[in-house]
Amino acid sequence: MTTKHQYLEKYPILPESEKLIVGTIHPHDHEKFEIPFFYGNMSTIWKILNEAFSNELGNLSLEEVTEFLKKRKISVSDTIKECGRKASTANDSDLTEVKLNHEILEQIRNSKISEILFTSGFGKNNAFRLFYVDILKQTLTEKIKNNRGIILDPEHFGRPVKLTVLYSPAGTANIGLSKSKIYLENKHKYQGIKNPVQAFKVDYYREKFS
Repeated sequence: MTTKHQYLEKYPILPESEKLIVGTIHPHDHEKFEIPFFYGNMSTIWKILNEAFSNELGNLSLEEVTEFLKKRKISVSDTIKECGRKASTANDSDLTEVKLNHEILEQIRNSKISEILFTSGFGKNNAFRLFYVDILKQTLTEKIKNNRGIILDPEHFGRPVKLTVLYSPAGTANIGLSKSKIYLENKHKYQGIKNPVQAFKVDYYREKFS
């Protein structure tokens, strides 16, 4: 099966945007999405941001999500325009014959973006790897992996741009997050809270998108 991106042309990076969320490509069955938009299948990232920003996204309709992003000067894009799939899953590792979204570079140059936040990291077909290695043609190092990102030299976009790999918004990632250095360093702040890892994640997303 071939998946063609449904939202890249309809929702380009806005010139006034200061932050950018970047993933890979949406799952194949986009017609079943709760929201006809990026991450519309499960709305996970929007639910976390809604909690982080005092219900600013309301009932998570398309209009409320896009208005929130515009208000906070955030755009969303992806690294893949079209791809095949080994199986009907949302796993990046199942993607084949990837056609990259090279247009993303010019859109970033023509914006005010100072930080790009990636929804997946360094594995096969992950968003950061596709952007940094395959689109920007840079070398991925252990230091970048350990730091979960890098600040790009101004030669790329005419200004320094910070690249950050987010901790996954998915609830299934909470077990791994509970063992991470950043969570363990902040664990004491969440004593007595019913879901401490989720509470930390909400605070983490609030800080990253403020």
